[in-house]
Amino acid sequence: MLQQVQDGTSLTSAIQIVPVGLRPAVQSITFQALRRGYWVQEVLNQYVQKTPPGLTLYVLWAAIALVPEKNREPMYATHTLVNEAVNVCHLDKNLFYAKGLINAVLRRVLRNENLYQEIPEDKNPSYPDWWLRKIKHAYSGSAQQIIDSSKDRPPLTLRLNQRQIPQCEQDLYLKKLEEAGLEYKKINSISGIQLTNAVELKTPVPVNQIPGFFDGACSVQDAGAQLAGALLSLKSGDKVLDACAAPGGKTAQLLELFDLSLDALEIDPTRAKRIQENLDRLKLQNARVLVGDASEPKSWFDGVQYDAILADVPCSASGIVRRHPDITYLRQEVDIKNLQVMQRKILTALWGLLKPGGKLLYVTCSIFPEEGELQARWWLSSMPNALRLDAPGQILPSKEHDGFFYALFEKDNSNN
Repeated sequence: MLQQVQDGTSLTSAIQIVPVGLRPAVQSITFQALRRGYWVQEVLNQYVQKTPPGLTLYVLWAAIALVPEKNREPMYATHTLVNEAVNVCHLDKNLFYAKGLINAVLRRVLRNENLYQEIPEDKNPSYPDWWLRKIKHAYSGSAQQIIDSSKDRPPLTLRLNQRQIPQCEQDLYLKKLEEAGLEYKKINSISGIQLTNAVELKTPVPVNQIPGFFDGACSVQDAGAQLAGALLSLKSGDKVLDACAAPGGKTAQLLELFDLSLDALEIDPTRAKRIQENLDRLKLQNARVLVGDASEPKSWFDGVQYDAILADVPCSASGIVRRHPDITYLRQEVDIKNLQVMQRKILTALWGLLKPGGKLLYVTCSIFPEEGELQARWWLSSMPNALRLDAPGQILPSKEHDGFFYALFEKDNSNN
């Protein structure tokens, strides 16, 4: 997995070759290795004379990443860690010769009581230099908090399906969580925006342990992503477009909250199928799943303008690094400019599909201003009939939610 990520393959794609039963464990170890990757590299620089060849490097990378973190519970006992790393060498003839090296390096690292004084993790965050430079320039006072948050385990937050669990019956469902041994807390607001259906589980569990999940009682959706429904303030009968909609979380949320005629647009046919699968599980109707490019509406737009558009556009995903730690290895600085151009192309194309007086909600899961506030300001300066309404703007990652940007625009009736 680590080698494939370094070669430019996303972990989401790479892990598909792993047997289903092994994926949780493989993903957990790989996530840990990626989150601590730059620190591991510094450890190797000091404990090994030259970079180990081939698979030896990746075994050491994964094993050292599992060394107990400072002030955190270890993922594995230290003796287990050494034994299993050495045992791996028996599985590949190219690793057999490396048993002695792997054993020696791990034992030296584990014996060093001053490891974190000599090689501090906070001095070796798993970000490329250009990424750190952007964070520190944009958020000088919060930069360390952002960096630290990427090492946290992300929360597992549910969005209760209001169609099946109206607010007056939420206590009954919460009781089911208790009976299943799942501790929880309700998340009532983020950035001053009220949330009515967000419930965070204190300990993440597989979805098959969540009561009613497969019957559509709830979905897994970060609390920060649940702001979309509250910000659009839709009314019954509205025609709505969710552009770039896969995997369908925001599409489903809008249909749970409002009686709408909704088009969910996705450029990737495979991901478009996931939207329909999610809608089917949640027993939601009145949605058309369309396959098409949001920046090229001619191939899919039926000519009837929308009352509201949700533009959750492709972005760097820099606000969700703790969920996808491979991002900092896959992204290049030039990607940000290319994504910015794509976002502007999509916004410009969608604006023509919006009715006068309609609202467009621009969303990214990014913390880079080029994809957030700077993009919103560009839009205002480029579109004379765009009015900016109240929305949270930049939301930085916290223990309760990921990082997002929200900007809400209205199409002026008087100049369309």
